[in-house]
Amino acid sequence: MKNLYIVITDFNGYTQTLHCLEALAVSQFQEFTILLVDHGTTDTTKIGLAQDFPHVIRLKGSSELWWTGATNLGIRTAIERGADYVMLLNNDCYVTPNTVGHLVKLTEAHPDAIIAPVQRDWQSGQITSISPSTCFLLGFSTIAGPKKLSAKMISRDVIPVTLIVGGRGVLIPNSVFNKIGFFDEKNLPHYGADHDFYLRALKKNIALYVAPKVFVQISNIHTSLADNSESLDILKFTKTLRSVRSHRNLSDVNALFKIHYPISSLYSLGVTLYVIRYVFFYCLRRIFYKIKIS
Repeated sequence: MKNLYIVITDFNGYTQTLHCLEALAVSQFQEFTILLVDHGTTDTTKIGLAQDFPHVIRLKGSSELWWTGATNLGIRTAIERGADYVMLLNNDCYVTPNTVGHLVKLTEAHPDAIIAPVQRDWQSGQITSISPSTCFLLGFSTIAGPKKLSAKMISRDVIPVTLIVGGRGVLIPNSVFNKIGFFDEKNLPHYGADHDFYLRALKKNIALYVAPKVFVQISNIHTSLADNSESLDILKFTKTLRSVRSHRNLSDVNALFKIHYPISSLYSLGVTLYVIRYVFFYCLRRIFYKIKIS
């Protein structure tokens, strides 16, 4: 039996972590070890784990780690402990009971591939991500792709994809880290590191798959500052371009485009197109939002 470690990161978010761990507790497959990287500033997670899930291994990390650094800490520790596979699971992600076991079975047929479940919204149940893609040339770091599973998709064990979004139940073999390294915490401390990692894997001919028969449910209660931007006034909107807590922050966007723009010397053009589109659609949605609430 291969050693599977599940790495969860938590920054003062034990309410969501509790749901995440409860979902794992009813998983049909239980042959795994959970490493939880607690890089928050309060003791809530520490106390909660001791009371509710004493078997979970808590790793204390600095609050300055952000997502990328905390994730790398968990991965490194898992590998040091003998992990053959690492599942990355954000604390706001809740696997369905058959997800972990099904992904483990798929690794037998695809031992060197990265495999992720289909993502769907926890509240509505609607699919949010199956096979996303990118077009950096025209300023698109993420193109959502289809939101419904077709009969052809469901008939397959895995769907080849060109991008996986986030650390949302994705299963990564140790061999991948040996081949391409870890997530880039220096240049992409919070957002964009996931895209960069999976794109680097693809360039090294590591297959990316989505398993159409299993799901992870995503809670959007506490997400990026840039979500639902139409509800933000202009001052708060401009903050989404600066704050590390926003997936639209220009520091991470600039770094991601600089690495992956197809014409490296012109990457700023891609960033400009990205920002223009973001600002334009904010203004458009903001107008309709103000009309709706007036």
